[in-house]
Amino acid sequence: MLSRYTGVITSFESRDLLKTLTLHRGIATVPIAGKYRAIDFPLSYMRNAGIKNIHVLSNKNCRSLRNHLDVTKSWGLNRKNGGLTIHTGDGETDTQLLGENFDDLLKVKDEMIVIAPTYIIANIDLDKAMEFHELSEADITVIYKNIPEPSENFLGCDILEFNEKNCLTRVCANFLPKRNQNISLEVFLIKRSLLMALVMARPNRELPLKDIIYRSKNNLRITGFEHREYLSCLNSLANYFRTNMDLINSKNLKELFFNENRPIFSKIKDSIPTHYLSEEVVKNSIISNECFIEGTVINSVLSRYVNVERGAKVENCIILQNCTIKSGTHLKNVIVDKNVILEETELEGNPFYPLVIQKKYKF
Repeated sequence: MLSRYTGVITSFESRDLLKTLTLHRGIATVPIAGKYRAIDFPLSYMRNAGIKNIHVLSNKNCRSLRNHLDVTKSWGLNRKNGGLTIHTGDGETDTQLLGENFDDLLKVKDEMIVIAPTYIIANIDLDKAMEFHELSEADITVIYKNIPEPSENFLGCDILEFNEKNCLTRVCANFLPKRNQNISLEVFLIKRSLLMALVMARPNRELPLKDIIYRSKNNLRITGFEHREYLSCLNSLANYFRTNMDLINSKNLKELFFNENRPIFSKIKDSIPTHYLSEEVVKNSIISNECFIEGTVINSVLSRYVNVERGAKVENCIILQNCTIKSGTHLKNVIVDKNVILEETELEGNPFYPLVIQKKYKF
């Protein structure tokens, strides 16, 4: 069963969603929990389900994505036949780019396609979703998560409504938090031939792929498979900040990363362990390899090669790689992009709208 699936990862999310944080990178490569990137999650859960052919659709401005994926052996996808393929083009939607590259999908023998975005953070049990899809005999299966209590974490996401037979009946945008909302993960299981027919039926292909699938709900049987574990969506700067803060919680961290049957892989970088050279406070934080910590770090996420000097304090912050926080600097609710040096300054943002220090900025 598992060998019949090919993966398609769409990386067409608007960079405007994360403001200045995505001036130099797409959402697919924003750092999560220090050393991971957003695209690591769909790559990993597809690979864990035995998918050996994965196609990534992206626009031309994807240097950071290509750089991150240049070592495909990190995901076990360094293969002579199949493996990982990146498709780029001038198209404004994933539908346009997919239509331009159908020849590559025709070359594979897999009958089924799994489609996933990069801005949804989850570790999906795709094996169970595949089994559910085939037993249901549905045309398409969409994966969702039920959110029992009102939450602002998923504003702007798609809400799905199903009838008593678990068939999709309505799709709408989430503008008001309510109880028992079914949030779409925008992950679809569909026959390759059906996907091609849906795309080819729209010569302009101006709609995103997910909208084309949703609009077929009256003519096709679309069923829902429920994901019951951690879920987050990187569709705003506040949600990006909240996602990283969520992962400081050990329950969320274990649920997302420490399932022995569904590990999350990332680009392999050999580096030395972090050095803790301080008598000051370091607690409740995620700290990556090769950092040098002399100052205070509380409730924060640090990427590789971060230096926090003695007398500096970092609280509720996300510090990306190769940053130096010099003595006398106090940061709270701040996102510091890579290659930044901060010296003797006090900066505080709002947890619902954190302050962002741009890449290579010196203060």
